[in-house]
Amino acid sequence: MPAKPRIDFYKLNHQNSSRSHRFCCQLAEKVVKMGHSAFIRTRDERQTRLLDDMMWTYSDSSFLPHAKQGDGEDLEVPVLIGHQTPSSGNFLLINMSDAMPDDLDEYERVAEIIDESPEVLSKGRARYATYKKNAYTLHYHEIND
Repeated sequence: MPAKPRIDFYKLNHQNSSRSHRFCCQLAEKVVKMGHSAFIRTRDERQTRLLDDMMWTYSDSSFLPHAKQGDGEDLEVPVLIGHQTPSSGNFLLINMSDAMPDDLDEYERVAEIIDESPEVLSKGRARYATYKKNAYTLHYHEIND
């Protein structure tokens, strides 16, 4: 049986979804620079398109090769964005959805990005409790930006 992934919770000190999306892009870029791949799980098609657009514009000094699910699984891209379970595993799952991922053990690491919005925070705490109950290795990071 494969090892359970490490779970990192990143709690951002704001209620701004645009800043959360920017942090997601920065995290994906960091992972890619380390030579790994990432899947960004979104809530829905709207959030997938939003993150796809942001990947092109979040930084003036870099480009992050990526694709949306449905038009990029066949491509060798380091970052795939979508709201359905991908056909192949990646090093990192960045969970931007409100739901508990159903394919956790396909990844070496999972990143949960939450902010101070009451609904996001509440759902994030519920996922944290579920991970803890299921004996995942948890790490918590306060991000002040």
